[in-house]
Amino acid sequence: MFKQTITVISRAYSAILFLDSPVIGFAILAATFIHPNIALSGLVAALLAFFVAKLFEFPHFKSGIHIYNALLVGLSLGAFYDLNIYVITLILIGSLLTVFLTAALVDAFRRNGLPVFSLPFILVASVTAVVAQQYSILKNFTDYSDYAIQWFNPEINQFFNSLGATFFTTQPLMGVVVFAGILWYSRYMAMLAVTGYIAGYLVINLLSYDPHPYLISWTGFNFVLTAIALGGIYTIPGVAGFLTALLGVVFTALLVLASKDLLFIHGLPVLALPFVATTLIFLLALRTRVSVSAPWLSPMPALPEVNYERARLARVRNGEINSVPLLIPFFGQWRIYQGFNGAHTHKPPWQHALDFYITEDDKSFVNEGKDLRDFYCYGLPVLSPAHGEVVRLYDKLADNRPGDVDVKNNWGNFVLIRLDSGLHVILAHLKQYSVRIKEGERVVPGDELGACGNSGRSPQPHIHLQVQKTAELGSPTHPFHLSSFMHHKENKVSQYLVVGRPQLGDLIEATAIDERLATQLHLPVGRQFTYQVDGDNIKDKVTRQLQVELTLLGQFRLVSDTGASAAFEEVNGVLAFYDRQGPADIFLDMWLLANGLTPLTESAHQWRDAPSVQLLPLNYLQRIIIKLFRPLGCGLDSHYKRHWEEKYDMWTQRGQHEFKMGSVIWRAETRSDIDPVLGCRELNLSSEKGKCHAILKETGLASDEGIPGWS
Repeated sequence: MFKQTITVISRAYSAILFLDSPVIGFAILAATFIHPNIALSGLVAALLAFFVAKLFEFPHFKSGIHIYNALLVGLSLGAFYDLNIYVITLILIGSLLTVFLTAALVDAFRRNGLPVFSLPFILVASVTAVVAQQYSILKNFTDYSDYAIQWFNPEINQFFNSLGATFFTTQPLMGVVVFAGILWYSRYMAMLAVTGYIAGYLVINLLSYDPHPYLISWTGFNFVLTAIALGGIYTIPGVAGFLTALLGVVFTALLVLASKDLLFIHGLPVLALPFVATTLIFLLALRTRVSVSAPWLSPMPALPEVNYERARLARVRNGEINSVPLLIPFFGQWRIYQGFNGAHTHKPPWQHALDFYITEDDKSFVNEGKDLRDFYCYGLPVLSPAHGEVVRLYDKLADNRPGDVDVKNNWGNFVLIRLDSGLHVILAHLKQYSVRIKEGERVVPGDELGACGNSGRSPQPHIHLQVQKTAELGSPTHPFHLSSFMHHKENKVSQYLVVGRPQLGDLIEATAIDERLATQLHLPVGRQFTYQVDGDNIKDKVTRQLQVELTLLGQFRLVSDTGASAAFEEVNGVLAFYDRQGPADIFLDMWLLANGLTPLTESAHQWRDAPSVQLLPLNYLQRIIIKLFRPLGCGLDSHYKRHWEEKYDMWTQRGQHEFKMGSVIWRAETRSDIDPVLGCRELNLSSEKGKCHAILKETGLASDEGIPGWS
């Protein structure tokens, strides 16, 4: 209980800086004791908030969000007033109010996909400030002469004072501790902190005549937090995100200048209001865009390095950020009749669309093509390319004769599917009376929707596929790509593509999932693997274990017995791992390098991926080089080949992994033997650092309530 309390409270201190580190949080807690009056006020508030949040079982209380808002209320009162019975009472009441307000606001904001930040603290601290003014005998604790310590030149000193003011302690020592914590966890966040502060400092001095020396000291942390939030925590790091963050800092500085006098009239401090208001406005605005260009919002808030790595891997595996993965909506081999930005009808804002038809010997029909039945694709099944709900459909329009078009009903007969993401997929120009499903039905990939026809603005039979933003016909389109398909080239060479966006004239074909591969590589919750591991850097053979776990957010993770883990998804015929977290673990990293992207189809004989370079067994010097020259991370160039070993009745999957940076080249090779009965039976890794080998000793399922375990 004591350990959990210390851990959660320390995490709350670091959460104010967007970090999840009890160690950094504890260091900041200790630094607040520069002024015991402030430190004790904050600690009392944090302890009360912890026990209240736990007592009432508010969700996510271990994340520290309820606690750090109450903590800030306590710190603020401790910074402004000497502790006495009245102030302690005010701290306790303010902390209780903050916990309940945080619980209410977090739920309301979360439904709209927004963070609550320190808004509960701002509201409650404003109330307690007004209440405290009614008690005239309170003694002000803050003495500005105490904060005149000069460790550096005035500008640098002011920067560290501003960082310290995040915790109501405008001292260089506190600022140094805060900056060291940020720098340790994220070099990019540290850069944003410095540039954001400089931008805000320049705007304040440009727009106000001779600003008070303590104005920036007490409000400059707003610039830092705005830059970090908009530049790396809630957006994908990049040039556009960085410029957006600086623009946000400019608005934050304007709010500081605009609000300081208005608030001071009522005896209220500025606090974090400029940061919270600016960041929420920017995030709301970015969510309304119809474009998917940079800056991209991150799927979930995380350190800039984590966001960058997720986005980098998404570009490799999904073609581009925010592109929607779809499966091919037909059987057999079809050709692209018109691609993205096509010459005929695929023009902005409907440029993201694909048209498919069938050709043989460069012709799409037999005989003279005067009858619809002469066309190879006419009447063939059209399949659902995704999971979703049918929200609109129509199939009563007659098919056009070849060469004719219906310009009054552009889409002809169609089926419109609402994806779980809120976007919509439309399949158009279907055959009259061919639709086989009803509005309101759920469909899964492969369900037959209707038949290929020639209705609407269609001169010859084909399938039109697009993703659009709303259910309205003619809504602007959204980028998408196809997953797990064969690309047949003109020289009769076929290539398996994990993801791709075919171009005009490309011949493509859907791949069938191999049930043996899919069954043995399926990873249900509780699945366990026990391996015997040995290698050049392992003295004796050791037993290691992997287990599949499900997080509270519904994410599947493969977790090692060291606590290291990686998330994974089994979707569109591919098993894909990502988001490696936790301590160093060469065994888990070998598993991820060998199996990190595995197609579940026999058609896949070779493919490519770009897993994180951190999966390589690197020495300290190599890791330092990566952090210096690739601070946001980078990927490997990985080539995979797989074939069936008839002699051993298993698949052998080999990977060659290479990292190049100038003249520096690091290489590794992996091999995974996949048994049709046992799954991944044996693993091998070979690199400059040595070799590692693992062999499966036992597989099973951890027991759960109502579900017996087995091995």
